[in-house]
Amino acid sequence: MISNDFKIAPSNLLNRNHLESLHSFSIDKLFNNSIKLGTLKIAIGVILILSLFTINPIATFFAILFVPFAAKLLWRKSEPPILFFALMMQWSQVCLKIFYADYLYKDFSDLFTYYHNVDQAYYYSLSALYVMCIGIFIIIRKLPQLERLEFKKQLEHYDLKKIVTLYLAAIFLTPFLVIFSHALPGLQQFFIKVQDLKWAIFFFFFSYHFVFDENKKLFYTILICEIIFSFTGYFSSFKDFFIVAIVLYVFVKRTYTYVNYALFGLLIVLLFNLMIVWQYVKPEYRKYLSGGERAQIVIVSKVDALQKLYELTSNTGNLKYEDGITNLLDRLTYIDIFSASTSYVPLNRPHEHGRLWLDAVKRIFMPRILFPEKAVIDDTEKTITYTGVGFAGASSGTSVSLGYVTESYIDFGFPGMLIPLLLWGIVIGLSYKFILLKSYNKIWGFAFLVPFIFQINLFETALDKLVGSFFGFFVIYLFLNKFVIKRLDNYLKN
Repeated sequence: MISNDFKIAPSNLLNRNHLESLHSFSIDKLFNNSIKLGTLKIAIGVILILSLFTINPIATFFAILFVPFAAKLLWRKSEPPILFFALMMQWSQVCLKIFYADYLYKDFSDLFTYYHNVDQAYYYSLSALYVMCIGIFIIIRKLPQLERLEFKKQLEHYDLKKIVTLYLAAIFLTPFLVIFSHALPGLQQFFIKVQDLKWAIFFFFFSYHFVFDENKKLFYTILICEIIFSFTGYFSSFKDFFIVAIVLYVFVKRTYTYVNYALFGLLIVLLFNLMIVWQYVKPEYRKYLSGGERAQIVIVSKVDALQKLYELTSNTGNLKYEDGITNLLDRLTYIDIFSASTSYVPLNRPHEHGRLWLDAVKRIFMPRILFPEKAVIDDTEKTITYTGVGFAGASSGTSVSLGYVTESYIDFGFPGMLIPLLLWGIVIGLSYKFILLKSYNKIWGFAFLVPFIFQINLFETALDKLVGSFFGFFVIYLFLNKFVIKRLDNYLKN
């Protein structure tokens, strides 16, 4: 029995100031700049409990848990939720088949072609996303924020007519940048990344109309025309408009009514169904665009392309909705190849111990204009090398990549792969911080974060393309921020 006379000597107590500093460091303060989940915590808790009663309980539980986890770490108040949505798009490529398998009441491995190690590939992939979120959060957690009222005051200084004029000019110039990129292969990445400036201007275009509720008919007219003509490209970038519109709508709309929630849900349903139809018509449509050539080119006019698209979509009556969902999920979900890789490496081929990451970094210091002999990236060849599976390649007009997470596994195995991915998350966080703090002003910082989302939103991106694209974007950003944006800003204000 301990005596009541037993006391701790004052000399053994912690310093008072130290105690106060420890007290001030709380979970609430750590997430002070994050969005508040509020009463959603109860709903999240209920959903997590229910997930344990599905046919894939553990996989479903950790898939659902990632959503509030990423929201608390990446979704910052008074900023466009770029990082959160980018990681959620990658999450969808890892997790969507889990929920579909639960719906069908099947083990989720039954939905994959390369099913032998798909459980392993799934948990490795999801772990990678969790780790990258932590890496990003380490950097962004103490960033200062721009208050909503201050954002509105700064946006008021811009002229709506000039914003619309500049955006229309960007629409007109984009096709010429595409032509230049093909005509000057050594500068192809430069022209491709310059096109991203259009999304920065779109930020002004979208925000002004919705913050001040001005001339929305003009906005909708231009946006609908853009989406329609986006279908005339080989890759059909209509998805990009929906992604950016959803992200910016969530950013500018601070309060929501039931009508807002209904419209938001309708937009997601519309996108999902468009993607189902697109997957159905895509093979025949792309064949028409390329004139039958096995290449990712467009040789027909926009009018002819739209006519053909209308013809093909008119014949979708034979498409069964469930088959359409299956086709779409087969295309979106990207852990199949990871599963094949874990079956092949290291059993048949040893880990590369960092060679793939090193090659990806080395390539960014070898621009093709100075190193014309630099090897062309062949994603499919690399995929065949590390899976032992035969895939149709560039000669067939297709490209099958391993994905940067899979390549990290090939380099270091598990859990070693998590170290470079944590560092990659830190790099993303540092870049986000730099753009936000070092841009011409805070509005332009937000604007440049919009194209930033397309550098980090795909789980399937090959490692060398991910690093090269990210670096190329950042170089173009530095150039524009230093020499161009001040002039554009003066034009938009004066």
